[in-house]
Amino acid sequence: MLLKKFGLLILIIALAAHDAQASVKMKLNDYMREILLNNHELQAGIKSVEAKYYEVLASVSSQRPSFGGALNGVWLSKNDAMGGRNATAGSLVFQLTHRIDISGIYGLSEQQSILGYETARAQFDAGLNALLATAEETWWGAVLARENVKLQQEVLNQRAENHRVTMEKYKQELVPRLDIVRSEAQVVQAESLVKEAETSYQNLLANLSYLAGGLDVEPIEQNLQVPEFDVDIDYDTALKVRPDVRAARIMTEQTKVIKKLRAKGLSPTVDFGFQWSAWADPDTFTTPQKKEVGASITLNMPFFDGNNTKYNVMNSDRLIQQSESNLKDLEEQTRRDIAVALNNWKNASAIEVDRKRQVERAEEELRITELMYTEGMGAQIDLINAQVSYRSVRTEYLSAVQGMYTALVALRKAMAEYAPSEDGSWREAVKRYGKGNNIIGEVGLKSLRDVRLNVK
Repeated sequence: MLLKKFGLLILIIALAAHDAQASVKMKLNDYMREILLNNHELQAGIKSVEAKYYEVLASVSSQRPSFGGALNGVWLSKNDAMGGRNATAGSLVFQLTHRIDISGIYGLSEQQSILGYETARAQFDAGLNALLATAEETWWGAVLARENVKLQQEVLNQRAENHRVTMEKYKQELVPRLDIVRSEAQVVQAESLVKEAETSYQNLLANLSYLAGGLDVEPIEQNLQVPEFDVDIDYDTALKVRPDVRAARIMTEQTKVIKKLRAKGLSPTVDFGFQWSAWADPDTFTTPQKKEVGASITLNMPFFDGNNTKYNVMNSDRLIQQSESNLKDLEEQTRRDIAVALNNWKNASAIEVDRKRQVERAEEELRITELMYTEGMGAQIDLINAQVSYRSVRTEYLSAVQGMYTALVALRKAMAEYAPSEDGSWREAVKRYGKGNNIIGEVGLKSLRDVRLNVK
């Protein structure tokens, strides 16, 4: 029996140690760092942009000369022309070819490829801005959810104590059976609220873990702070720094280049070729013959392509109009995002001040009502109403504080404060969490930022 108890104790200790290791308590700045290092979506985006860069390099390879060799061999059986004998022949020829651009296609093609790469970079930065904003919003949601768990547990303890007092009074025949039923119902309701709050908190922790690449994270225990407004709001600045607006602007420029490129569908081209026969047996087996050099130049002049160029140009023109409309829409969306987030901040700030005063009054009302009920001078229904009002006001206060954090995050996102700038340095919101240029190298972004492709 003693051995079984000892084994059970060891199991409990092991499970407790496992639970202690299951989640890592950290501050917000450390959590944001984990996202930059380990978020799988972010890593996939990095590789996507790197792939786009190599795609640009591959796309311009056709503009360079190509060089290759061809080794041929032939065997003929009992050829009459060869006196009825088996015949063999072979050759080794090296060839240099190059298409000469005489209409400016190469420059436009390279330019549109580079603009496509820059668009991909800007879109990646926009995704990063959204990802970090989601991460911080989830973080503060988890912090407030944990505070809500504490609140609901406090309410449960209060109602359990009131139920105990009611039971004592009932035993002394000071209150009717109805009071027992009511107080017990209040305890059951509080237990449900605790379970609901704990479930919400655990779900938010699961989201935090997902964003951090699977690392089980829990916000470190700290006193709840009411946030202060620390965002510089400027619409024109937002249009300059927002990566999604930059992506739309680059994409508009790219569609204009593509239109110019497609307009050259009937442009002439010149192909140049150079051949050298290094070996041939017999000497006349190939052209040019053995040890001879040959050169060729061909002018290609298309006259009609079934209106392919015409309709491609019309297609590009519509794409330009679409891109310009998308850009205007993003500009208006930026204005809306800033206005909505600012209004939400003002509303949440006002509610926080109001609910704070209400919490103070509700706490005093509950204290007095509990005292009066305990002393037999108050009705139970007054106590229940005070308990409900106290829980409601405290919950609304936490919701107001969370609304303030959410509004601040939305404002920072609208101002693109979570995104790196074009030179790779981090903006203010990320610097606030202890991030600097060094983190870019750690997540693999530095290789992208160091490659500066100049758009012609």
